[in-house]
Amino acid sequence: MHDTWLAFLKQQGASIQDNGTIDFDNTHINLNETPLVSPLSGFAILAVSGDDRHSFLHGQFINDLNLIEKPSAQLSAWCNAKGQVITDLLIINTGISYLLIFKEDQKEFVQKRLGMFVLRAKVTIEDISNISPLIGIANKKDLSALTPNTPANPGDVTAHEGLVIIKHPDNSGRYIIMASNEILINKVSELRDSFTLVSSSIWNLLDILAGLAWTCTATQEQFLPQMLNMDLLKGLSYQKGCYPGQEVIARLHYRGEVKKRVQLIRAGFVLNIGDVIHLQDANDKVGMIINTEKHPDGSLYALAVIELDKLDETHFINKQTISIERLPYDIES
Repeated sequence: MHDTWLAFLKQQGASIQDNGTIDFDNTHINLNETPLVSPLSGFAILAVSGDDRHSFLHGQFINDLNLIEKPSAQLSAWCNAKGQVITDLLIINTGISYLLIFKEDQKEFVQKRLGMFVLRAKVTIEDISNISPLIGIANKKDLSALTPNTPANPGDVTAHEGLVIIKHPDNSGRYIIMASNEILINKVSELRDSFTLVSSSIWNLLDILAGLAWTCTATQEQFLPQMLNMDLLKGLSYQKGCYPGQEVIARLHYRGEVKKRVQLIRAGFVLNIGDVIHLQDANDKVGMIINTEKHPDGSLYALAVIELDKLDETHFINKQTISIERLPYDIES
């Protein structure tokens, strides 16, 4: 993250943690009603350009890039030959390049490995994470302060005065905005009177509450896309052509054998990525935490991949009970 952007956030009252987390005092915010602006730390952005960018990425990712031929965005994932998710991502077609947004700790691995498949294709992959910071906006339908044309539908993208504004494709009603450091600093300054600046962890929590799972280095290549509910979030196409892992992923779909999926859980104690979920018998593992964040009310929320036929049981982590909450979309068991 660029020093100029971080210096500006500090001037706004942020503290920057060693792991890059941007913290504000969010003790008294209303997570469901307060108009929020969150600087998004923890994400990488790769720009994929060149004449062959469409065909190259279309042959790698699990969603159909033909669905975003005009400037728009979609959720997708990149899998290995076994169908296991290397990284899930947000893809934005700007009309000039594709922007890939995913968890930052995977950046070196993804950029290097994706580059191995370029071969003779006319494709350039560039890391623009430091020159194009991201902010997220929640609890605000009218963005007339930023653009005369607020994106209306999930996945819609508009550009105005150097801003790229994306209506989040996860149906949460949120927006992601990217621009140069200078433009974003000016815009955030203009929004201070009508929005509350919140920690990047708040955005992570909103992702969790939206049922949007993110893989990281600790969880990559462990789950099939359906286990992360990518199909329910319209991040997976069964109609497109070949891509790595397609045969395994399609077989799981057409045979109806998805036996575990992401669930939303809540607890009154600290949850960590990789924590094992079990039943009364501690040896009976039925799930694992993949994302976790603290709510301003003190509760801990997380997304966990859990076996579907065990959902009616009582679940434990380290001998303490957790509860399974309702996701904002239906789980098809």
